[in-house]
Amino acid sequence: MKLFLQLVRNENMKLYKQKMTWIMVAILISIIVLTLIVTFKTEAKQPTDWRGSLKLRNEVLVQQLADKDIPEDYKNNTIQKEINLNNYRLDNNISPLYKNSALGFVQTTIGYTGLITLFIIIISSSIVSQEYTWGTIKLLLMRPVNRWKFLLAKFIALILNAFYLFIMLFCLSLLVGFSVFGLDTPTLRYVYTINGEIKDVFIFTHFLQYFGSKYIGLVMIASFAFMISTIFKKNTLAVALSIFIQFTGSLASGVLDLLDKDIAKFMFFTNTNLYQYVEGNPPEGLTLMFSILILLVYFVLFKLIAFLTFEKRDIVT
Repeated sequence: MKLFLQLVRNENMKLYKQKMTWIMVAILISIIVLTLIVTFKTEAKQPTDWRGSLKLRNEVLVQQLADKDIPEDYKNNTIQKEINLNNYRLDNNISPLYKNSALGFVQTTIGYTGLITLFIIIISSSIVSQEYTWGTIKLLLMRPVNRWKFLLAKFIALILNAFYLFIMLFCLSLLVGFSVFGLDTPTLRYVYTINGEIKDVFIFTHFLQYFGSKYIGLVMIASFAFMISTIFKKNTLAVALSIFIQFTGSLASGVLDLLDKDIAKFMFFTNTNLYQYVEGNPPEGLTLMFSILILLVYFVLFKLIAFLTFEKRDIVT
C-alpha cells in the first residue's frame, strides 16, 4: 500500500511539473479576472428596491406574452417561466442572484468547469501514451509493482488533479467575489425550475450539486480518454482522437435524440451531464438512476479495456 501511495504521489508530481498544468491554472485565473472586468463594465448596480424592480420586469414580460409576433414556445418555455420565478421570489422574499454580488459572481464563473474538462481530456489522453513518446515506459515498469497498479496510480492522480482544479475555481471565484463585492449578499437561496416545478435550495447546496454532477461527468470523460491513451502509443494521435470522439460523440447523441432513436439513451455521452436532472430538460425516458447505471457500466468497460490492453502489451523502446 505504501508503495502504491508513493506511485500516486510521483504521478501527481509529474502533473505539477508539466507546463500544461500551470497554463491551465493561469487560464482559469485570467478568465476569472476577465469575467470580473466584464461584470463591472456591463452590469448595472443592484437596485435598492429589488421587489419594485421585479414587479416592473413582470409587467414587461406580461406585455410580451400578449405580443403575437413572439413564438408560443418561447412564451411558454422562457417568458412564463421567468414570470413564475419572479412571483415566487416576491411571495417568499427571495432577492434575485445578481451577477455583481459575491455569490452571483460565483454563479457566473462555475460554467468554466467546461474548460477544466477539456484540459483533463488532453491530459488523460496523453498520460500513458506520453511515456512511450518520451521512452520512459520501460524504466517505469522496472519497479517491483504490478502493471495495473501503475496504471491505477496514473488515473487516481489524474482525477485528483481535476478535483483540485474544481476546488481552486470555486474558492478563487468566492474569494474574488467577496473581496470585490463585499460580504453583504442579497440572498442565500437559489431558485430554479425543473419539469415546471419551482425549487428553492440553499445556495451552497446548489453549488455542491453543480460541481458534484460536473465532476462525475468529468471522471467519466477522463476514463474514456485514459482508455484511448493506453491503446495508442502515439501521444498526438491519442490526444487528437480523444477530443474528436468527445465532440462528435456528443453531437451524435444529440442527433439521435432528435430523431427519437431509443439507442441514444444508451450512449455514453447522453448520460454524462447529470446536472440536467437537477436543473434542465433531460431527454424523454431518461432518469437519474438510469444514467448512473449506464455510466457505471461504461466506467467498468473503459477500465477493463485499458487494464487488459496495458497488461498484455509488449513494452519495447
